[in-house]
Amino acid sequence: MLISEKEFQEIGHCGGQYTVNVKTAPDGRRSYQLGMRHSRPTAASFFAVYFLSQGIPVGMIQLGGIGQSWNPSPVPGSLSIFIASDTQGMFGHQCQNCGGYWRSKASPARWQMMCPYCGLRAESHAFLTDGQIRYAKACCDLIEQAVSSDKDGESVVDMDKVADAVGKDCEKPKFYYAEQSQQNKYTCQACSELNDILGRYGYCSSCGTYNGFNELENDLKVIRDKITTGSQYEDCARDAVAAFDSFARQIAKQLVKRIPMTPARQKEWNNKLFHNIKPCAEALKSIFDIDVFKNLKQDDIDFVVLMFHRRHIYEHNGGEVDEKYIKNSGDTSVRIKQVIRETSQTVNRITDLVLNIAQNISDGFHSIFPTEEMPIRFQQSARSAKNTAGV
Repeated sequence: MLISEKEFQEIGHCGGQYTVNVKTAPDGRRSYQLGMRHSRPTAASFFAVYFLSQGIPVGMIQLGGIGQSWNPSPVPGSLSIFIASDTQGMFGHQCQNCGGYWRSKASPARWQMMCPYCGLRAESHAFLTDGQIRYAKACCDLIEQAVSSDKDGESVVDMDKVADAVGKDCEKPKFYYAEQSQQNKYTCQACSELNDILGRYGYCSSCGTYNGFNELENDLKVIRDKITTGSQYEDCARDAVAAFDSFARQIAKQLVKRIPMTPARQKEWNNKLFHNIKPCAEALKSIFDIDVFKNLKQDDIDFVVLMFHRRHIYEHNGGEVDEKYIKNSGDTSVRIKQVIRETSQTVNRITDLVLNIAQNISDGFHSIFPTEEMPIRFQQSARSAKNTAGV
């Protein structure tokens, strides 16, 4: 894959200032107030995390509206630290299980997050990046220094300096960090969350929906456009099956990652090819209870099996029938050396059926690994409110 100019680029911090305001009461008691201010002309979002003074995150803060109190810290005496987004309004995340990095526009405090790569689901503070923790440690140190000092007034961790240092060859603040664009910036079709992940395939970090089916839909849209323009129908049939194979292989790899298996079975499913759909469908049903052909008529199933065998002819034989094809497919309508021809009807039919069986696999996969319903319902409520308001 060629790397475009937009991939793996440093995305600057949105800036802002984290403040600690210390006051001494007439009776000698000292108190402090924490705050965050931002005035730069960029997108900016914030969330808050409870930290131990050593810079260890222990829980998320549910920031309520005006007059609403925060949820208490799980550890008494914790410090509240505000973490800001990058200039695109997105937050970087890093999985402590697999080390994977991604960005999202999620409000991390609302519900648990999921790693797009390994599927780990945990509280959002478990996915802070090294840079975010380094910044939070600087804030904790500032609070400790300000409170232990005998001086009143405001102390500041100035993230505007961090924002100004992005992309420049200069000495960076010790708590400097920036985010990085990845390769697939997409909107989850289930909860409308914006994700930016490495590679094509992954889970939505908000609701946990695997995006493989949507990636397949995108591939098939391109193929349908080619069909409409009268492009080589045999190539379209081959590409539709190949796109399904890529989708199904990714699902198989996720099953291997997330379900305990013997080494032999892990190897089998890691290397599983879905060009020969019938035995693969039988294996998915018998082992994982995923019904590939659910709600399909027998005539449609037979057609799918036939077209998957034809993919081999188009891919490796230049479209010419060989003995292996006749033996495996049972297609007696052709003879050896004959070049198979497709029509717009046959290739449109296989494209539709590929989408149907992929939907069955996706549904079966998520019956094993359910999505998080709260962000999906939240988005549905937001859409309903917009429709009611006539927006």
